[in-house]
Amino acid sequence: MAKKIQLNNAQWNRLQRLANDDGKSALDQASGVSHRLRSNGLVAADRKGCEYLTDQGARRLSQGR
Repeated sequence: MAKKIQLNNAQWNRLQRLANDDGKSALDQASGVSHRLRSNGLVAADRKGCEYLTDQGARRLSQGR
């Protein structure tokens, strides 16, 4: 099993919002939150800059806080 990536409250909340999002969310968070999530493969962005949860991000959410 892979090591569980530790997330702070802002990062955890961002993952939860993206999981409940319908795909209309634009990049609205501080760059530090989004950058760390992207660099760990939990979040990706499309050409328009809209972020979405990756499969890895969904697995991390299922591991719990």
